[in-house]
Amino acid sequence: MPRAHSFREIGARGLRVLLAAGSLCLAACAATGERAGGGAAGSGGIATRRTGAAIAKNDVEAADWYRQAAEDGVPGAMVDYAYMLLHGRGVEENEAVAAAWLREALDRGSARAMTVLGVLYLEGRGVPEDKAEGVRLIRLAAEKGDPLGMRNLGALHEHGLTVAGKVLQVRDGAEAVRLYRRVAEMGDSAAQAYLASMLLRGDGVVKDDAEGLVWLRKSADQGYGPAQSHLGHLHEKGEIVPPSLEEAARWYRRSAESGYARGQVRWALALAAGKGVGRNDEEAVRWLRLAAGQNDAWGQTELASMIMEGRGTACDLAEADALAEKAARQAYGEAKLLLGRLRDRKHPPACPAS
Repeated sequence: MPRAHSFREIGARGLRVLLAAGSLCLAACAATGERAGGGAAGSGGIATRRTGAAIAKNDVEAADWYRQAAEDGVPGAMVDYAYMLLHGRGVEENEAVAAAWLREALDRGSARAMTVLGVLYLEGRGVPEDKAEGVRLIRLAAEKGDPLGMRNLGALHEHGLTVAGKVLQVRDGAEAVRLYRRVAEMGDSAAQAYLASMLLRGDGVVKDDAEGLVWLRKSADQGYGPAQSHLGHLHEKGEIVPPSLEEAARWYRRSAESGYARGQVRWALALAAGKGVGRNDEEAVRWLRLAAGQNDAWGQTELASMIMEGRGTACDLAEADALAEKAARQAYGEAKLLLGRLRDRKHPPACPAS
């Protein structure tokens, strides 16, 4: 089974991923500060300004304080509480209630609420799907200067959007680059990665590998998982940067630790093959389980393959079959091939002899 995926790491999976992957990351882009997704949050607590002492993180308490502030009429708290509701952090997940709080914050003038509600309309989460309304809200938020709105409007321009023959957003690479650059210069790690991708491909701008690499590194250094994975892939293939399996593995590990599913798969495959790092099948399986747990089809397929082979874990054909079916239902071709082999009556698979 092929182990490498030669696709564009940033934005290759379409508009929905570009809009959803970073758009609802309000922990880093809270409406209270109106900041767009900068660097990765540190671990172990938030340092206080005066003493540097760590404050223990507690999602349940955070959600409760956000709720109380929201009920007191604070628009930023309404958006933050909506984020907690959308992701089930510290409170039971409830997209409809989240959308209601976002609507309340929007009515009180929050451009960030306008952006996030626009994404929900695009995806039909907590509100009836209405892509025209989603585009309208995101465009208005961008016009009001919301960095997250500008980034998402850039995504719409990069891909264009047509529904039932009606063009809701014309594809305009140059405008996407302009918007991404504007937000990237504010320090937004996702926008930096998207801008890097446009520069590396020469989409909407003259191809510029040097500048693209600068922005990609800026994003990766801030802890943005997709950028870290992309940078590792460039080192693995020796494209733009010197080839180095060790450097590739280092970036894959950082991407995996950020929680990015595809980074977890790439780090797992490096471990399984001993590429740039000591071979460790057990660790590879552990990381693949994390990616598969995020419903990543590639991770599910690679995990199924490892389980079939009894590598790093006990062979379990039933589990492998279930994983391959999940991935196949996401239209992942390699999973369909694996599922066919698992269910082939003439040549049934068997666990390797112990």
